[in-house]
Amino acid sequence: MDDFEIENILNMSDDDVYSTDEFSEFDDTDADEDYFPESEASITDEIATISRQQIQSDQVSTPNASINIQQTNQNVAIWGTINTTVNYSNFTYNSTRETVGINPDIYETMYGGSPWEFLSLFLDNEVFNLIVTETNRYAGQLLSTPLRRHSRLNAWKETNAAEIKQFLGIIITIGLKKGIYSSKISKYMKVKRFELLLRTFHVSNNHECPPGDRLFKVRGLVDLLVSKYKRAYIPEESLCIDESVIPFIGRLSFRQYLKNKRHRYGVKIFKLCVHDGFTVDFRIYAGKEAVQGLEVSTKIVMELTHEYLNFGRTIYTDNWYTSVNLAHKLLEQNTHLVGTLRANRKQNPKDVVQKKLKKGQVIAQQSDRDTMIETINKRGQTTKKPEIVIDYNKGKALVDICDQRSSYHSLLRKSMKWYRKVAIEIILSTSVLNAMCLYNKVNKTKIGITEFKEMLVKDMCGVYEETDKEEVEHKLSKSGKRTRCVKCYDEMVKQGGRKHAQRITKQSNYWCAACQKVYCIECFFDDHRVRAK
Repeated sequence: MDDFEIENILNMSDDDVYSTDEFSEFDDTDADEDYFPESEASITDEIATISRQQIQSDQVSTPNASINIQQTNQNVAIWGTINTTVNYSNFTYNSTRETVGINPDIYETMYGGSPWEFLSLFLDNEVFNLIVTETNRYAGQLLSTPLRRHSRLNAWKETNAAEIKQFLGIIITIGLKKGIYSSKISKYMKVKRFELLLRTFHVSNNHECPPGDRLFKVRGLVDLLVSKYKRAYIPEESLCIDESVIPFIGRLSFRQYLKNKRHRYGVKIFKLCVHDGFTVDFRIYAGKEAVQGLEVSTKIVMELTHEYLNFGRTIYTDNWYTSVNLAHKLLEQNTHLVGTLRANRKQNPKDVVQKKLKKGQVIAQQSDRDTMIETINKRGQTTKKPEIVIDYNKGKALVDICDQRSSYHSLLRKSMKWYRKVAIEIILSTSVLNAMCLYNKVNKTKIGITEFKEMLVKDMCGVYEETDKEEVEHKLSKSGKRTRCVKCYDEMVKQGGRKHAQRITKQSNYWCAACQKVYCIECFFDDHRVRAK
């Protein structure tokens, strides 16, 4: 089997096996008692909703917010006029001055370390022993069943930690390259062996799965890695909770449908992220989460953050989580909440959510302590925004950074085994991003995810085929179509932003074969100087 055939195996679509129409069911029926039905109160235009709801959130869940709320026997909040004498936030962050941020031991012992050494903080011997043991066990279970005469499993030999390390490095390479055929992985591992490891890759003992445990196949690995994340990084003041999706369209009882996500079908995970997108905890949503008297969104927030309460921290959430009830529960445990708030949440003040607003108008019941700050919009115009809106945008960026980096150089995107996709996600996406965060902080660098993965691959698999390449001469040649000069474009972005650059950057039909970039003549000679011929 050649490299092209293995690419077809990796890219085999779930559509080839399962029909989306036939198996479109998913378990997302948990009732959330904190909502009104959509018919009673619809969510309006996004901009208007945020401007209204953001300040509602400020009433109950932001630092220095004061409100007048009374509780009736029906546990319904009654909104009153602003009363600055009531203060629910008379607590400060880290009053005992405990150590937060990156574990000081990492600073002491890891300065100057390589990307692989930082990733080894998570993918240590304990994790490799788990993968090796369970992969060999699963292969043995497959071999105990009747096999076809020419089955590849007949050639199975037990794996070890060194081979698994190389196997994972090859998977990273596949994500970096545009197709497996260009990566020449056969230099490091035979194609048939790679196929066998891909088929038998496992992280749990199937025979020990208790009835009804939907996440048993990945629970051990997830718990192991999350514990290592928490040891490496103690959350600072700001934490952010949001959901992500691991794409999967096969048949799965807890597969979710999220209409606003790029990948609409998949396994939903809830992430707790801190500074620079470091993930300290996450949990997989397997359905059946509802608890009597406690809405699902509130339950998830309280479970993810229970170790970090009573410390004066601030939690940022979007409108799926934010509610008056959640704000009260967190304030009782000395924790702030900042988040957008859906208009159809229970306990919202009706005279605010039912008010029809025009562009630029604001109506709120809030403390007068939330100041307005002047900001400059994309058009260069000066506008005023509540300070809470700016704080929210910064806080929510913690998860956005993580999701953006995860989207680069995706790994095994298509598979009939959901647990393998989840395992690969946490091992080679979440763990790698966390390792890069630590690497940049400790070594005081700012390398990107592409460069970090390339450095990882060299440690995990050895130096790649760059040493076998012919030396390509740096010279200008016609590319056949005109596009923007890369150097001119970068300069224009620095001067006025991307839209400015797209509008005025001149185009060229020349490119450098060695650099694989388009240049105008002036920028080519300026960028190359000695190398230009």
